[in-house]
Amino acid sequence: MKKRTLFLCLSLWVFASLTAQTNRPFESEIRAYERLDSLEKPAKGQILLFGSSTMRLWATYKTDLTGHNVVNRGFGGSEIEDAIYYFDRVVLPLEPAWILLYSGDNDLWNSKKSPQQVFADYQIFMKLVKQKLPKTKVAIYALRPSLARESKMSEQRALNALFKKYCKKHPKKAYFIDVYDRLLTPEGRPNGDYLAEDKLHLNAKGYVFWTEVTRDFLEKQGL
Repeated sequence: MKKRTLFLCLSLWVFASLTAQTNRPFESEIRAYERLDSLEKPAKGQILLFGSSTMRLWATYKTDLTGHNVVNRGFGGSEIEDAIYYFDRVVLPLEPAWILLYSGDNDLWNSKKSPQQVFADYQIFMKLVKQKLPKTKVAIYALRPSLARESKMSEQRALNALFKKYCKKHPKKAYFIDVYDRLLTPEGRPNGDYLAEDKLHLNAKGYVFWTEVTRDFLEKQGL
């Protein structure tokens, strides 16, 4: 009787664990990346584009970053917490030389986290990189302004300041790519010229700017 009870409990635990994993946000996208990598394993030591939809929607990144070995593993709507959760499955196998990260915007908007809470998640992500990929460097983009989330501008600025301060304290591991002010109008509002119809994501002109900033950063790093 005890053996049956133990077996039943174990079975229920395994089922619950598998169900939780299956229902985890972005699980289908992550599995798609895993299938892709199993068919054609990416070379290690590349530049990894990682984070939320700003990265995922960068459809022209291969052409835009010609001359660099780049792989894109962005997944739209994600938060830094998700980047941490899927780190071992997405980032670790690639062993990138660089991670270019855009994340934190959805954290403020969707999860209503404070800048300090999002920054704490970022620090956890950086600890993971330090522990598991000690040779990998991480550059985080400043959260960019958008008309759809204009009400969050003060919080975006506060989080950007925390990112920037951290990077100054860890100059050999962490880097800050500041894009914020250059995406504003002279009046200090988000510049709609760079935004898609949803007033949130970047349009083609926005990605021309994003490419320019990214290439400038890579050039300064001697890449």
